[in-house]
Amino acid sequence: MAEKKNLNSIPVFRIEDNPDGYLMFYIKKYDPEDGTLYIHAHECIQINYVYSGKATHVIHDKRFDLVKGDIFVIPPHVPHQIEPVEASEAIIVEFEFDPKFINEFFNDLKKGESFWDFAYIEPFLVEEDLVRPRLNLVGKMQCETENIFNEALKEYESREPGFDLIIRSLLLKLLVLVGREFTKSISKSKSAQIFERHNDAIKGAIRHIEENYTQDLNIDTVAKMFLLSPSFFGYLFKNLTSKTFKEYITGLRIAKASEMLKNTDEKIINICYESGFNNVNHFNRTFKQIIGMTPGQYRKNV
Repeated sequence: MAEKKNLNSIPVFRIEDNPDGYLMFYIKKYDPEDGTLYIHAHECIQINYVYSGKATHVIHDKRFDLVKGDIFVIPPHVPHQIEPVEASEAIIVEFEFDPKFINEFFNDLKKGESFWDFAYIEPFLVEEDLVRPRLNLVGKMQCETENIFNEALKEYESREPGFDLIIRSLLLKLLVLVGREFTKSISKSKSAQIFERHNDAIKGAIRHIEENYTQDLNIDTVAKMFLLSPSFFGYLFKNLTSKTFKEYITGLRIAKASEMLKNTDEKIINICYESGFNNVNHFNRTFKQIIGMTPGQYRKNV
């Protein structure tokens, strides 16, 4: 696997670095002995499931034992490593995918809320020592999960026409089932309140941005309003929206300006200020960069 530029001296792998880099996903079954035996990160999301044996998961400089039935998610850009355990022949299946592969699921927080907790909030809470990794599948759920992985691996290897659509549907099913199981696992614990608080905070922050994007907003102030650290808020926000805080607000402002250019006779200078920009030259430059033409040209064309 080829390496991308280092992030704080940690190698970061792209989906394109996999053997089938032209796909938006990659699946493999491996022994940790043959894995990436150093701390690294990925640009995309990984789901790992332990088929057999034991291993050690190193994440956020903390070490956790892995046993059969364990399933865990590694979010983008989170440093981690899977280490082999002596005298234990572990087998792990790894499913890496670009969120755009299932865009609708990740763009709708309500639809994927329980998986969102498991995939993004839990690793942060692990880092803060607020919770510990806990999802171990047993019984019927373990069988169903292994069946999904087995079918996905079979489709991935056979490459019959439409294999990517089947894998996409299997991945969506897996995310829903894992999210449900995760919700059950914390529903009767004190951790449930922690997850609920973080979930409410990030959703409230996004609502606040969408209602006040024409005002002068900065990430530190918004994060503080909802009792989140700026770094954690920025991390969650980017993974939820696929945009940075600044990019998201700029997109909302350009959308507002486009609507006004199309549906009103307001002067361009007024539209600039009413959509949240405070400099006409900057507005014109940004509009052209995103839309591909100046505000005046856009108004003529529409």
